[in-house]
Amino acid sequence: MAVQDPVRTNSRPKFFPALIIILAAMSILFFIGGPSYHSPRSLKAFWNLGHLLYFAFLPLLLFSFSPGNQIKPVFQVSIIFVITLGLGALVEFFQYGFNRTPDMGDIFRNMIGACIAIAFLLPIRKSVPKTPMLIFKTTLIILVVSQFYPIVIALVDEHQARRNFPVLSDFQTPFQNHRWTGDADIKIENIGSQGNRAMRVDLTTQIYSGVALKYFPANWLQYQWFQFRIYNPSADAIKITCRIHDKKHTQDVQRYQDRFNTTRSLSQGWNTVTISLEEIRRAPDNRQMDLSQIYGIGFFASRLPHPRKIYIDDVKLYNLI
Repeated sequence: MAVQDPVRTNSRPKFFPALIIILAAMSILFFIGGPSYHSPRSLKAFWNLGHLLYFAFLPLLLFSFSPGNQIKPVFQVSIIFVITLGLGALVEFFQYGFNRTPDMGDIFRNMIGACIAIAFLLPIRKSVPKTPMLIFKTTLIILVVSQFYPIVIALVDEHQARRNFPVLSDFQTPFQNHRWTGDADIKIENIGSQGNRAMRVDLTTQIYSGVALKYFPANWLQYQWFQFRIYNPSADAIKITCRIHDKKHTQDVQRYQDRFNTTRSLSQGWNTVTISLEEIRRAPDNRQMDLSQIYGIGFFASRLPHPRKIYIDDVKLYNLI
């Protein structure tokens, strides 16, 4: 990209002190604070936008000093990218020690932030010819807008989850696959002739292979029963374990005896499993599970001799009429 003469300025922006305070606070939040593991997806997605802001403001701070803003534009851009990549990698590395989960997607968001500074905030933007800069800005705007997509998806699905409760997941609305995580591959498919949708789970031969439902209304106090359906397409039975835990379990050592666990042998076809919430309440040793703060549901197989496929559907709570 051709550049013209450097644009030089010795003045700092009037908001320079506020900029220092904001960046200092955001630097701390990279390691402490922020959403927890079970925070709503919309909050996590919104929090990720902080990377765009931080790395858009950081170059503005760095090149507010006289020596920095006298550097040729091509070298300024190079310095910005090197600092962004280096600092971003260090942040992801050190987050391992602060009970935070590193995310390589953050590196990409960091680079978008740096490009925002180059295209819209720094004086060097005036040294780039008009047409290349217009193309650069248009591409950048598209990338920024794409970062809001996870927030929109999360907000829509969170609304659907609240509206459909006590159904926790039945795959009849879009985006429910985003509620699930695990080592097994998943895919939403039509099962049967009624257009019913279920989640296919491709179990592996790992010691434990399965999926977990993370995002759902946590207060189960008003209900009596927990139920789910699993379809086994094979003639061979398969043993599937269901585990359920509350908030306290996630804050402790997460012992096997501190949560609810049940293993069922599932024959070919649809299998409906119904569990009393009172049984779930009494499952942990030396305490009762807090049914107002249920944080996780898991389904997994152990030590399969070969890969297997199951379908999960109609995970819900209900009361007897």
